[in-house]
Amino acid sequence: MILTEVSQPTEGIKLATTNVQAFFKIDSLGNGTLYITDSAVIWISSAAGTKGFSVAYPAIVLHAISTDVSVFPSEHIFVMVDQRKSGLELAAAELEDEESDDDEEEPALEIRFVPDDKDSLSQIYHQIAVGQEENPEEDDPMYDDEEEEMEEEMGDDGQGQSGQWFTADNIDHMQMSEEGLANMQRIFGRGDQHQHHHNEDESME
Repeated sequence: MILTEVSQPTEGIKLATTNVQAFFKIDSLGNGTLYITDSAVIWISSAAGTKGFSVAYPAIVLHAISTDVSVFPSEHIFVMVDQRKSGLELAAAELEDEESDDDEEEPALEIRFVPDDKDSLSQIYHQIAVGQEENPEEDDPMYDDEEEEMEEEMGDDGQGQSGQWFTADNIDHMQMSEEGLANMQRIFGRGDQHQHHHNEDESME
């Protein structure tokens, strides 16, 4: 991900957390300050002056707290972003990878925030949730319906029915209904895996 010039917010700040490492997938973008504002989630690198990135709430598909260290070595905030709505810039190699991974699925980017203070994870999660509620997607009713279905499946606290936090890597192990799982896997571009499991279930019957 290409870091760009970002203005440090001065108004509408819900939460500012220092010493937060940002990752694009598993690639570190460095250490910086995470701002949860009224309109966007903003991360500014401490090493690159005012360079960082900003994601408006309508571009955030979902977010969760991940505590599964077998997937990622540290507890973190996982954010799935709709690339088309985010305005985030990718390097040429990253863009090629995304296009090959997505095929005909919706382009989605995985961002992770790892604060030094792990006690701040729940507060970061909560403030992002509040920001999303205050900034609903107005021009995409289908997105709203899917969001409601996801919340029903995962619960208001962002956890799955099994009590395990949802991440991009453990989606296939979540205990969800067929409809809820289909929605999740479609977003992650795993419709082929869902079809494979579905066919296996039918053969077993």
